[in-house]
Amino acid sequence: MIEPGSAIAASRRRSAWLTESSAEAGVVALRDGRAIPYRPIRASDREALQRFHGRHSDLSIYLRFFAMQRSLGTSQARDFTELDGIDRFALVALDPDVPGEIVGVVRFDHEVGTDRAEYAAIIADAWQGRGLGLTLTRRLIEAARARGVVTFRAFVLPQNARMLNLLRALGLPLTTTYEDGVERIDVDLLDGEPRG
Repeated sequence: MIEPGSAIAASRRRSAWLTESSAEAGVVALRDGRAIPYRPIRASDREALQRFHGRHSDLSIYLRFFAMQRSLGTSQARDFTELDGIDRFALVALDPDVPGEIVGVVRFDHEVGTDRAEYAAIIADAWQGRGLGLTLTRRLIEAARARGVVTFRAFVLPQNARMLNLLRALGLPLTTTYEDGVERIDVDLLDGEPRG
């Protein structure tokens, strides 16, 4: 018998989460009717993620990373794509016209010892303003809830109106704290959901 807290049990749980369930992979419909496939990020997406990053405008990069970072190095791209699927999880939206090319990423990183995770998102410039970030974030919330995350914490620059609007559009309770020029926003993921 395998003990619930053993390394083997943890490995099996991790493998189960890495399976692309219907809730974590599929197609989302945008407001304009376009159907966009999405799925969990994979280690094999490293080069596609680097190409995706290279297509961003300077403004998009600054709003996401709070600094200018024109390229995504190999080790950083590896860190963003080689996730355990439980505490570190990301969904990618794929270009319906160019299979394998990424047009959006939403992710969370569980903060150790808490039921909170840091949330981040970036959508390709050409796909912004079409509802992709909001729709993909809703799918990410489903995945986070299934993993025991009850709060998303986002750090957002005040001038990032699209991200601020996205977080408000989720329709979930949120609190905002201003710290060192950045808005820290905590989103309650379990509003209206059973907590036990």
